[in-house]
Amino acid sequence: MRRIIFLLGLMAAASSVAMGQSVPNRTIAPSAPTISSRIEPPRLPLPSVQCRGADLSVRQVSDDAAMGGEHLVLYAWRNNSSMPCTLKGYPRYELLDKLGAVRPRGRAINSKQLLGDEALMPAELVTIAPGTEAWFRVHYNSGGAGYLGKPCPVSRKARIVAPGTTRAFVLKEDISSCRKVEVSAVRSGPLPE
Repeated sequence: MRRIIFLLGLMAAASSVAMGQSVPNRTIAPSAPTISSRIEPPRLPLPSVQCRGADLSVRQVSDDAAMGGEHLVLYAWRNNSSMPCTLKGYPRYELLDKLGAVRPRGRAINSKQLLGDEALMPAELVTIAPGTEAWFRVHYNSGGAGYLGKPCPVSRKARIVAPGTTRAFVLKEDISSCRKVEVSAVRSGPLPE
């Protein structure tokens, strides 16, 4: 018991000595640089969300025709919102008849490699910054020179729906397709020439 009382007394004496000491006053010279107490958080990229149909628009960029009636049509999706958004997959692309119904063989088949692609191009997540575009292509055959079958049906309109959305865009198109129609996945980067 005496030991405990002795230790408590020793601790009390040490703390009173420590409390009696003063901390030296330090000053910073005026020419020394000062450190701001406000720390800026790192700038992180804005989070991306799935694109909504209401934030997109689509346009035809070009229609390249080759020998044998081969056509490769380039389209671009534009992000009209103020936030980045993402698309992944294949657009729904449909050729319509005069009444607005999908023509027989008028719904495009998803294709990992279209005419002119050097390699397979599977679907990847594509981020579209505000005011920029992502693209996709459509391939079809219009018969071409030497075609001896019935005249190919003509579609005056195409209905296009972005992957993961429900809004349908209807564009005026003059497409005469004799065989299947193929569509690529949405792709990023500069528009192909």
